[in-house]
Amino acid sequence: MNKIVTSRENILMKSKEMVAEHGLQSINMRAVAEKCDVAVGSVYNYFPSKNDLLIATVASIWRELLFDAVEDTAQLSFTENVKSLFFKIKKGEEKYPLFFSLHAISFTRSSKPKGKEAMNQYFDTIKAYLLASLESDPLVDSSFFSNACTQNDFVDFVFSNMITLLLKQAASCDILIEIINKTIYSK
Repeated sequence: MNKIVTSRENILMKSKEMVAEHGLQSINMRAVAEKCDVAVGSVYNYFPSKNDLLIATVASIWRELLFDAVEDTAQLSFTENVKSLFFKIKKGEEKYPLFFSLHAISFTRSSKPKGKEAMNQYFDTIKAYLLASLESDPLVDSSFFSNACTQNDFVDFVFSNMITLLLKQAASCDILIEIINKTIYSK
């Protein structure tokens, strides 16, 4: 085995390849070191534990998915952005099989606060994107919102239902789009 030092970026790239080929459960320090053709200690230089490597890999995949999802969507309506985001995440799951469902379940049930915190950061990024989209959509009927149902509450509702559809591996989010259309858009 080559004992040369590798970079953090190379380790993450190889980890993402492993996730794409064999799923999130394939990530472990020894396998990643083998894939990078370096000593296990080289991986530990960048990631003190398997959990840290897993979190960084998941974060890197989320950055990839979210970067693709928010490109050129500023002019889209809220529902178009919801639909676009849904299908970008689904497309990401084609590249990284079961990534979304496995990482959401494992980090949610995890006793490791770092994993939950990382997952929540990406979910908060998605919700902030959706909120900005909602606020900038001129066709939204603002009279729908109140103290009982704020724009943030509505985004949480939409996001929770999108998560449910993704976890159920639904083919589309048409039902969610229909609900949105019937609630926040004037006839």
